[in-house]
Amino acid sequence: MADDNDKPLLHAPEGERFLTETEFWEEFVPTKKESGDLLDFEDVKDTPPENVWTIVESGNVDEDGGDDENWYALPGFHRVNVIGYVTSVFPWTDLNIAEAIYFDADDFKDENDDD
Repeated sequence: MADDNDKPLLHAPEGERFLTETEFWEEFVPTKKESGDLLDFEDVKDTPPENVWTIVESGNVDEDGGDDENWYALPGFHRVNVIGYVTSVFPWTDLNIAEAIYFDADDFKDENDDD
């Protein structure tokens, strides 16, 4: 049985695809600060854009009508709803990726419910 990280949350526009959290981590190997924090613009401003992902809060609505609390990785530099940045070992060049799930809030809630 596939876990929830293998199910895309949204449907990609024709010609583009959304990556699940698992796909994103496996395909691009994102990196952040040694502390585990996201990178700041100053940290990535000189990085090739195809190795930069902007982490954003989406404002998407969940089934209860509230914010889905997920974080999404958008390829390249963006300015709206920015939480921070990650760089990737592998570039996203020539890929039609609309976005990737960076942090799935439902998985975090499920893990903490087990305590």
